[in-house]
Formats: sequence, C-alpha cells, structure tokens
Amino acid sequence: MFVVLFCAVVDFVKLVIELLGRNEERRFHTDPAIVTAIIPCRNGARELPGTLDDLLRTLPPEQVLVVDDGSTDGTSAVAAGFGVRVHRFERSKGKAAAIHWAIHRVTTPLTLLLDDDTRLGGARVPTSLVSEDGYDAVAFHVLPDRRDRGGAGGNHFIGALQRYEYGKSMEIGKRFHDQSLSVACVSGAIGLFRTADLDAFHHRHTGVFPGEDLQRTLILLLHGRRVVFANEPVWTIAPSRVGHWLRQRLWGWYPGLYHELANFVRLLFHRGVAWRLRYEMTYNLYTVVSDPLKTWSIVLFAITPGLRWWALVLYLTYLAFELHPWWVIRQPGTRRRAPISVLLFYPVYGAINTLLRTLAVLSWAWARWVTGSMRPRRGPQDRIA
Repeated sequence: MFVVLFCAVVDFVKLVIELLGRNEERRFHTDPAIVTAIIPCRNGARELPGTLDDLLRTLPPEQVLVVDDGSTDGTSAVAAGFGVRVHRFERSKGKAAAIHWAIHRVTTPLTLLLDDDTRLGGARVPTSLVSEDGYDAVAFHVLPDRRDRGGAGGNHFIGALQRYEYGKSMEIGKRFHDQSLSVACVSGAIGLFRTADLDAFHHRHTGVFPGEDLQRTLILLLHGRRVVFANEPVWTIAPSRVGHWLRQRLWGWYPGLYHELANFVRLLFHRGVAWRLRYEMTYNLYTVVSDPLKTWSIVLFAITPGLRWWALVLYLTYLAFELHPWWVIRQPGTRRRAPISVLLFYPVYGAINTLLRTLAVLSWAWARWVTGSMRPRRGPQDRIA
C-alpha cells in the first residue's frame, strides 16, 4: 500500500513538472533540396505505397532510398515502381543494419529516417532547425492509426487509447525536453538527423531492433548533440488487436528499456548534461526498480480481500492525475479530445503497461542470452559498408 502511494506521488510530481515546463512550439521552414529520406523496409509492400505517395510530394524520387531488408513480398518491385532508389539485402540484417548501410550512400547534409508505414500527410520537414538554427536532430509529433489509412480500424478503442498515449508523450514529454534541447528519443517512425552524425556514430549502435531509436538518440546526447521537437503531426500504423499490441510492448518496446540501462546511467552522470535530461534518466531507472514493486502490490490488492478497496482508491487517484492532461491534449488540427471512455480506462491501461514492463525483463533475458536476437550485431555477417 505504501509502495503504491509513494509511486503515485512520484508520478504526480513528474506530471506537474512536465506540464509546467513545456516549451512553445518551434517555428521553422523547409528546404527539401538538402534532405535524403531513408526507408528501411521488410515485407512492407502493402504499406509502402501510401508512405511513398506522401513523401514524394516533398522530395524527388532520387532523394529517397528504400532498403529492402530481405523481404519476401515484392517490396523492392513496389518501391522501384515509384522511381526511388532501391537496394535489397538477400538476407535480412535488421532495421539498424539497413539504416547503417544506407547512410553511407547519402550525399545531402540532412537525412530523414522513416518507417515504411509512416505517412507525412501535410507535415513539413523542419530542415531550418538543423541547417540554420544549429540543432542536431529533430523529433516529430508521431500519432497512430489515421482513419483513412485502415478504414474503421483507425477509429477503434485500442487506436483511441494509443492516440492519447502518443499525444501525452509528444505534447507533454517531448515539449518538456525540447526546452533544454534534450529530447531523449527520436521515434523510429520518423526523425531528421545530420547525415554526418549518423555516419560518425553508427558503429556505436549495437544493431539490436528493440529500442533501436532510443539507442540512436542516447548516443547523440552522449556526444553533446542537441535534440529538439517539431510539433508536426505524422501518422504511423499501430496495433489494432490486443494480441498485436501485447506483442509490440512485450517483445518490441519494453525489452529495449532494459537494453539501454547502461546508457541511462552514462547520461545521468555525463558532464554537461541538462538537468531535464538527468531527471529523465533518473525516472527511467526508477521505473525499472519500481515497476516490479508496483506489480507485486497490484497482485496483493487483487488477492487480499481486506486490501481490494485500495485498488479503487488507486484507480481514482490516477484518474484524478489524468484529468488535466486529458483536457489539454487535443488531436492535432482539431479541438477534439480523446473520448471520455479513454479517460476512464486509462489508469487501467497504465497498470497493464506496468505489468508488461515488469514481464519484459524476461523477454529481454530470453532474447539476450537464449535466442541471441538482442546480442550486439557487429560481426562480419552484419557489416554494412
């Protein structure tokens, strides 16, 4: 009971600090001539046409490079049909290796990394933030499941939950860290980088897929680079079924948290790091320690009759915490908030994510030491140059 109450206070203080410390939206202009887009792609023949349709409104085909990572669905042929540059690996090397191969072929000063299911829509590429204002990387406002992307699949309850979750991360978390130029994760869905930085630091990346975007950003921050946020909405596909969502969290996202523990510690004690970034690294480490305690407490609440009413107290507490963010966060381009059902369910959604983060230490250990899929991929078979 006391563990949960302490964790609730910590989460509340974090929320207040970030809400009060958000930066104003950055102004910029775009120059497509200095950008090359890299799209690592494996079996993306279905999603890639929509992505390229949007992207080619901004960039000419010769400034788009698709790396087919051993696809079996004709991805290369689909990409070639758009006139973009295409390279194919006969054997899959992984997303990170595909990116690292491609950056050696980029001749423009800026590189836009994006997934095969990320659509720009009307978003602009904020080149002036790097080329003129002197920042080193830019995160976008990433949102899942646009309605016209997957029909009604983009408008279901799981999609609404994820849109609100992403919105909190962007409108509160990234705008808070934008103040000190220390956005801690440029989403793997899309990000703008200096080509020279990607080239210089690629060998420090382990090549592991879970958390590959987080690791790339942390490496930049460890080398004194300044990472900012542009509030330009782009759209990516998110899981539309519970099973797919569980797999994403348990095998994709959360093992990356454990994979990056050493970098969290390095940044926490790194000289010259902004206090907001130290604060974020401290919270990440706190999360790793506190999640098992929260999970155990939730289990005890569930199995102990005399404590079950505390579950209601906990739910109402976190629901109260959620009221202001829910009121503040609107869908970009509209004044619409998330449905009230999302607000009411979100404390439960947060508890489920806590359970999954706790369990993910097992999937991380399995991938690290049993299957080997999360061991550093720097051997001769993974060379990309």
